[in-house]
Amino acid sequence: MHLTQTNYEEVESDCQNVSPTKFNTCFHTVEEIPAHESTNHLSRPSEAPYSFERWLPLVLKTRNLDAKVAQIVKLTRAEAKLVVAASGTSIITGEHNRAYQEDIQEEIIPHLSSLDFPAEGLFMRLDRCSPKDGRQAVPGRLSLHSPTDIIIGLITSQRARNGILKSLEGGSPTVDLTFLPLNKRMGSEREYRVYCVPETGAVSAVSQYCWHKPWHFDCEEHENQTRAVDQIWEGIQTIHKSILHDLDPDDRLDQLLLKQGLSFDVFYDETDETLQLVELNVFGARSGCGSCLFHWINDWDQLYGHCERVEFRVARGNKKHTSVSGVTGLSA
Repeated sequence: MHLTQTNYEEVESDCQNVSPTKFNTCFHTVEEIPAHESTNHLSRPSEAPYSFERWLPLVLKTRNLDAKVAQIVKLTRAEAKLVVAASGTSIITGEHNRAYQEDIQEEIIPHLSSLDFPAEGLFMRLDRCSPKDGRQAVPGRLSLHSPTDIIIGLITSQRARNGILKSLEGGSPTVDLTFLPLNKRMGSEREYRVYCVPETGAVSAVSQYCWHKPWHFDCEEHENQTRAVDQIWEGIQTIHKSILHDLDPDDRLDQLLLKQGLSFDVFYDETDETLQLVELNVFGARSGCGSCLFHWINDWDQLYGHCERVEFRVARGNKKHTSVSGVTGLSA
């Protein structure tokens, strides 16, 4: 594994563009795919093999949580369509759509009233995404403590709306809302995205997830940075082995996942030096998977496994630690 330190000033400059051109690209066109690879990677990958429900047991295992803590609410197609309808204006206003408020109260709230809300609150997850862009009932509070908190976060989230629509279009009989106890230390600044190539599933690259900010350990001493990277990489390898081991050779979707490639997000908690699986995602230049500090086309060979070593990228903005070199190598 090789650690590459990207200059944060370059990242910050690219962030000024409406759509970043050097980092975190996705949904590339067919015309952008390298000619020598065009026979294999022209189609958009299916998102079905990466569903949160499918990988929930492994997520819970890496968090040392009992399966019982996961609470799942299943909305019928009609109820899911009601949420989509209510979100039409709520996404814009950040408020309840009064035209649907009574229907939501009668049809959706009863499902949520049976939930057990722990002291730390709940975190909500749909099969395809989390509604993290939704409005918080209490500004700055990520945890959900009531059905009202859940509804306001759900109907004001564009991510949730898109996820529900995709589930409905895909013919899903239900739209599942999964609730887990909130870990307040979990946040994008402590997350990393791991890229695994099609067919073999081998790890090709790792990037800090919060690509548009300096690395979480940017201001730490070199010894602490090295320790963190080594622990993250060790944990990634363990989780990666668990994912591959969990694939069923007789399951069509599991084998489709391997054929398409995958990415997965992990959370590193430096307080207890543990790594946890957050979710699995699609892979590829044609997909909606963001490339974080990489670029799907410019870094094609690295992301698609044509390079000898795994590259681990972080953004460095602290001049105290970046004055000597822009690239540091660590072997593991």
